[in-house]
Amino acid sequence: MNEKPILSVVIPTVGRPMVLRAVESLLTANRSSEMEIIVAGSFTDQVVAGKFDELMKNNPQIIHLPVSFPRGDSSEKKNAGWRASRSDIVAFIDDDVVVGRDWPEAVLEPFLQNSVGLMSGPGLVPRDISLMSRLAGWTLASRAAGYVQERYLTGSSAPRPVKWSRLIGCNMAYRRNVLEEIGGFDPKFWPGEEMLAAFIATARKGYSLVFQPKAVLHHYPRTSYWLFLKQMFGYGATRIRLIRAGTDFEPLTLIPMFLFITLIILAVASFIANIFLTALLVFTTLYLSFSAWCACLKWHDERDPGALLIFFIIPGMHLSYGLAEWIELIRPGMDLSVKQSAHEKP
Repeated sequence: MNEKPILSVVIPTVGRPMVLRAVESLLTANRSSEMEIIVAGSFTDQVVAGKFDELMKNNPQIIHLPVSFPRGDSSEKKNAGWRASRSDIVAFIDDDVVVGRDWPEAVLEPFLQNSVGLMSGPGLVPRDISLMSRLAGWTLASRAAGYVQERYLTGSSAPRPVKWSRLIGCNMAYRRNVLEEIGGFDPKFWPGEEMLAAFIATARKGYSLVFQPKAVLHHYPRTSYWLFLKQMFGYGATRIRLIRAGTDFEPLTLIPMFLFITLIILAVASFIANIFLTALLVFTTLYLSFSAWCACLKWHDERDPGALLIFFIIPGMHLSYGLAEWIELIRPGMDLSVKQSAHEKP
């Protein structure tokens, strides 16, 4: 591939089988022959490695960077990918997504405006997954997730400027010169390096972040309740780290933190006086009513009665997120590395 590509797509990976599907979706997308696909990461599974080698053999636009790093692995792989890229626009997707056929064109559209330095698009919940995976995705796309739900919905058909915190890391793109200006992704700040980079690019450098509803991909959520809780724990800890790093303070992101401590205080105090037991019952009733409302709205949106089950998932999401905020506040710098097997099935 000698001509300059219209788009470079970087996929940091731990070598999971799902990365093959991500690459194949890019190869069948519009204008795929005009893109370059950079996969950054090593393969330990020989079957997966063999299939990937076959893809590379038949598709010269695929580039493999067999790199791994002891710390900040995802950040370092993103940096290795964009530095090896040749396009003026560099997109980043996770290794567990499938892009839509018109995704490349939708990604490029916002960059026709010179003020746009980066864009992000929605990560929709696939249908061909287990019920637990759908519940994880539906919970994040519900009112219970606050503004985070915007990342998982298509919304209006028109691209629109959004705050740095609305970026979704599994579906984003930058102008290459912006990445050069901000120094890429900070490997010392991980996870959450995408959010910090978006803040620096927008709040400090003055570039515009645009949400592009048409840049649709499907993101495969966590496959078990425990993995979902670990994901939420990481999100909560990252929020405190972002505040400590000097990003904009968003009070609503601390609601789970105060929800958690309020529940603990009332539960302990209820053994002391009946008034606290009454307060605990009222507090719990109001919270569960809110969870039920969110579940009913998601049922209406999805037209699937299974969505009602997020009623049982929402409390876990909030409590795990809130607990992580407190722990990160008291004991900063936890190791949140994802020790994930390359053999994990999507």
